[in-house]
Amino acid sequence: MTLLCLLAALFALLPAMPGYRENPPFLLARAGSPASFVPRVDTVVARVDTARPPARRPPRRPVPLELNGADSLALVKIRGIGPRYASRILRYREQLGGFHDAGQLKELRFTYLDIDTLLPLFTVDASLVRKQAMDTMTFRSLLRHPYLEYEDVVLIFNAKRAAGDSLSYSLLERKKVLVPRKLKKIKPYFY
Repeated sequence: MTLLCLLAALFALLPAMPGYRENPPFLLARAGSPASFVPRVDTVVARVDTARPPARRPPRRPVPLELNGADSLALVKIRGIGPRYASRILRYREQLGGFHDAGQLKELRFTYLDIDTLLPLFTVDASLVRKQAMDTMTFRSLLRHPYLEYEDVVLIFNAKRAAGDSLSYSLLERKKVLVPRKLKKIKPYFY
């Protein structure tokens, strides 16, 4: 404790000692070399003062990530999306057949992530959405689509039987088999 007090007093009194400014103790000249070799404190400060400030760069804007072509590594690079959320996004994209709008990420209901703040970081290429023909799909495969429930698939297959095994999205729309809101949601995925 005494040693610490002595060191503190030494550093407090050192600048007050005569001759401290001319020959600072930490910048002593080497033995046998001229004293002019050691830079003076005031010249070093002057060089720092005249230096140009670093150039300010504009903040980098992140490049938007295309959702239908992104893999899990690209998704994890976005702050807030970890491996678990990335796998949920990819699984949902596979179930849908691709995203037609970045706002569809809100349907996943992330617990610890505010997806609204991340939506500007995503873009969607709607041409990458995989459309499927309804008349070739089985009951079970149609039921796997996240936007269709059991009752909806039953209504679709009843319309398919009534139409003579020829079914398309336009037929569903004409016959009003499903409610308009549901038809609008499934339109990008079926023809």
